[in-house]
Amino acid sequence: MTGHTTAVPVVDFDRLPADWGHGPCILRGLDGVDAVDTYGILCRIGAAVRDGTCRRPDDVKVFTVPQVAAELGEYLPGPGESEFGPYARRVSQSLDVGWSVVANSAQSQSTDLYRFARDVFIRLRGTERGLPAGISDCFIVAGSYASGPTRIHKDTADVFLYVAEGVKTMLLWPFETLAGQAPDDCDPGHEYVALGIGADAVDTPPLRLTGGPGDVLYWPASYWHCGESDGQPSLSLHLATHNFRDMGPVWAGAFTRAGLGAQAPRWSTTERELAADALTFGRTAAAAATSAVHQWSVTRHSTANFEILPDFPRRTPPDWQQAAGVRAAQRTPVSWVPDAADPNTIIVAVNGRSFRIAARQPSVSLLSALDNLAEGAILSLDAWRGTDGLPADVVTILDVAYVAGAVDAS
Repeated sequence: MTGHTTAVPVVDFDRLPADWGHGPCILRGLDGVDAVDTYGILCRIGAAVRDGTCRRPDDVKVFTVPQVAAELGEYLPGPGESEFGPYARRVSQSLDVGWSVVANSAQSQSTDLYRFARDVFIRLRGTERGLPAGISDCFIVAGSYASGPTRIHKDTADVFLYVAEGVKTMLLWPFETLAGQAPDDCDPGHEYVALGIGADAVDTPPLRLTGGPGDVLYWPASYWHCGESDGQPSLSLHLATHNFRDMGPVWAGAFTRAGLGAQAPRWSTTERELAADALTFGRTAAAAATSAVHQWSVTRHSTANFEILPDFPRRTPPDWQQAAGVRAAQRTPVSWVPDAADPNTIIVAVNGRSFRIAARQPSVSLLSALDNLAEGAILSLDAWRGTDGLPADVVTILDVAYVAGAVDAS
């Protein structure tokens, strides 16, 4: 049943932090999303699948109803298909059924997309909920269908859906509405669950989010959803960020590196609880394990929790002693915190690279300045330049940030 829908609020992105997680809406003011070449990235993914260089082939799937055997490369953009419309028509004629292509880890194909999505998520870290704890991802959906082939399901991620081509409509139901229909052996609050039914099988009217090119649809992870369309080709870019993470494997690895080599019979799911658990392993081992997990956490924060990153171009750092300043290639170029196990040491992370330096000036003030830069902002280095030039630790920070693609010389 798809009638009797409720009006959807329109929210400016600058106001979203106050409403973060409160409910689905149409977003305005997500600056920069229009500059992302969604179809161009899908073409790169298609080329990677065909030549066998796709980093995670399982990230790309074809869905149809009824499901048909799919030779994946055949249903992705090929050489010479420079426009979305002709590509989508070719696939529709080939399959002759409703279809969608879902390509996860799209940020691995574009530094621009990674930086844009990271910027969106980093801007949420000052909200009440903070930067979401689980994995972040970008995925592209291309398709042509009347009813979404994936049918009603629930993910574990809050989603920003940018409509690049055509019209996208998402039908949404609050968690409690359909939770009773989930299989008994699953946990819909913490895992992907598909109900295997369409909207017509549900008595409760859905909330309908509809957008055309340039619109951004948002819904929290707690909502069941499925796609509905007019049967015409559509293309969308999805920014998804999960709200929880299983810390068990992380702590297991940390304790192993600390020389314990033991698997605990139970792992809590929050760092606070696990910090208390760590004390049962002794002060020295607990400090080592806590430090390892702390570094992992800061490293992940530096990527806004993206698991798969693009390959940043290899480049040699400039002579910072001669540089006037640095330009931020992304918002908040670096992440850093004092080491929980050693307050005299700072853990610094940049786009997934991490290292330690001594917790002393002028490094701390430089990190504080970099941490607050907006994308494109320029920071003069004069404040850190002494009679002997820039200190070695300052140069180290700048070198790593440059190699990781977070800053440029200005």
